[in-house]
Amino acid sequence: MDRLSQIRLLIEAEMAGLPTERHDPSQGLPLQVVSFGADEVTAALECMLTTWVTMGPKVREFEAAWAKWCGASHGVMSNSGSSANLLMLAAMVETGRLQRGDEVLVPAVAWSTSLFPVQQCGLVPVLVDVHPDTLCMDPAAAKAAMGPRTKAALAVHMLGQPTRVDALKELGLVVLEDACPAPGAEIAGLGRAGSMGHAGSFSFFFSHHITTVEGGITVTNDAELANAMRSLRAHGWVREREDKSVWEKKHPEIDPRFLFVSSGWNLRPTEMAGAMGLIQLGRLSPWLERRRENHRHWCELLAPLAPKLRCFPMRPGETHAAFSFAMLLQKGIERAPVMAALESSGIATRPISGSNLARQPAFERVPGARVGGPLPVADAVHERGFFVGNSHAFHAGHGAILASRLQEILS
Repeated sequence: MDRLSQIRLLIEAEMAGLPTERHDPSQGLPLQVVSFGADEVTAALECMLTTWVTMGPKVREFEAAWAKWCGASHGVMSNSGSSANLLMLAAMVETGRLQRGDEVLVPAVAWSTSLFPVQQCGLVPVLVDVHPDTLCMDPAAAKAAMGPRTKAALAVHMLGQPTRVDALKELGLVVLEDACPAPGAEIAGLGRAGSMGHAGSFSFFFSHHITTVEGGITVTNDAELANAMRSLRAHGWVREREDKSVWEKKHPEIDPRFLFVSSGWNLRPTEMAGAMGLIQLGRLSPWLERRRENHRHWCELLAPLAPKLRCFPMRPGETHAAFSFAMLLQKGIERAPVMAALESSGIATRPISGSNLARQPAFERVPGARVGGPLPVADAVHERGFFVGNSHAFHAGHGAILASRLQEILS
């Protein structure tokens, strides 16, 4: 047996039982379980043994596979979901799809790096309220917030719930999707998250559906936009662009290895991340089905607790990605004691994303940002919303523990 085979056997022995496929509910409800195992570690190690560790063929293979899975033509991997958002918005400006000073609608309930890249790219973020049944951008609130400079909307698929991209398009807006927590979310007739709008971003952070440890990707059907992202991702050079020969012919006096055609950052992923992503993608579909079953079952179990506690069931014509399980307490019930009681029982909790971003101190430091109208639902989420973890490794036993503990707390 050669040395590499021996190493593989050692890794398999060391990581036996991983990824976790069935979690014991007696250990509580963590926010995530270990979702990678020996195959991912071996794939990453094999990259290191070749000594090709920077972005290369494994990244390109994963980009193509992920784009195909989403129903898009192009994928541009980056070092995080936040970077994927930044690249998506910057490329919209770089290609002239948006102009500096244009307004972009952003749901008031979102993650911080759904908001910040809008301003960082010279665009003006406008916060709008979310829909009470989805916690995603409310098309009616979006319409009311629009002004003469409003050109686009960033649809955040909150915790796996798809935003009504079609309703935002009907307002004449360019729609970009922050699908970081929503791989596999769908709307009947529109397609999967990431492919419903002009472009869509995803995250592969450790606690997400699948992981490359850190990592993200943006998908699109717009070849020019994809090429712009490839330059912006890596110093502004042409190296990974599909149209690089065109630029090389335009500038024959410059060595094509160091030909820069735009501004840029260094937001590249590693080759190990691409290799891990390829293994993880093969696990995703069955894992999604388990998450969705948990979501459906937990909504049923907790329905008797209404109106003290509200859940958010999957809606007709929509497919939830079931990233985590969101709940909203009735007005008058304090959130902190409920969350503390759950935590004391081993049930991890978090506020819903950044909650109402207009109430975060950082919002005051986003130049030009404005609030596009009243935010009653975002305020309710800010004060009374929370979530618990969901996982492919959870099952009915976890739902039973969650329902039992909430019944005790709320009674």
